[in-house]
Amino acid sequence: MKTILTITGFLLLVAGIGRADDFSKYVGRGNASYQEKDYSKALDWYHQAEVERPETPELDYNIGTTLYKEGKYEEALQKLQNSLKTDDVAHEADAQYNIGNAQYRAGDYQKAIQAYQQSLELNPDDLDAKYNLELARIKLKEQMKKQDKNQQQQKQQQQQQQQQQQQDQQNQDKQDQQQQEQQQQQDQNKKDQQQKPQPKEVDKNEMSKEDAERILNALKDDEKDVQKQINRNLPGGNYHGNDW
Repeated sequence: MKTILTITGFLLLVAGIGRADDFSKYVGRGNASYQEKDYSKALDWYHQAEVERPETPELDYNIGTTLYKEGKYEEALQKLQNSLKTDDVAHEADAQYNIGNAQYRAGDYQKAIQAYQQSLELNPDDLDAKYNLELARIKLKEQMKKQDKNQQQQKQQQQQQQQQQQQDQQNQDKQDQQQQEQQQQQDQNKKDQQQKPQPKEVDKNEMSKEDAERILNALKDDEKDVQKQINRNLPGGNYHGNDW
């Protein structure tokens, strides 16, 4: 059995009976370059032929297949799909087969499966198409399994992130609550301090009436004592009696 993704043979385009025109000449040179695996030069010749006869299904097929060889799968798909505009069943089967190969290389196994199935509808005996079809189905299952695994991992990561965010939020709320309680306690302490009776400062310049009278009386007594002392010490005087 052939290796997976074997490209089907080229349609060697020839000119009409009797002579070769430029179109056939360019196609022939392109085919020769392709056989020599010089795909870049083959494309150059095919593009020159395309100028002579644009939108030719067989030429689109040749260009698409050559682009596939160069790994340009998206461009190859466009040309191969254009080549389906033909009434030649064998050519259409080959084109669908190569479309399947290009889709496979591009990693779109679902579309590759569809192309291989369409190729087999046109050519049920193509063993390469059957082989590629089964291989594409295996690849699709592997791809889906991998995608499911990735989705599960992403889901677990999202759940872990959500749990972490919730935990962080709870910690932040707890911290905010503690700060709020501390602030409330400080505010209450400050309020209590303001409401606490403060000792009254005594103004030394202020004196009660009782204190003033007491001091005044003391001064009067002192004055009497001084006057008695003076009288006692005056000269020429006889003093008889008690000092009171």
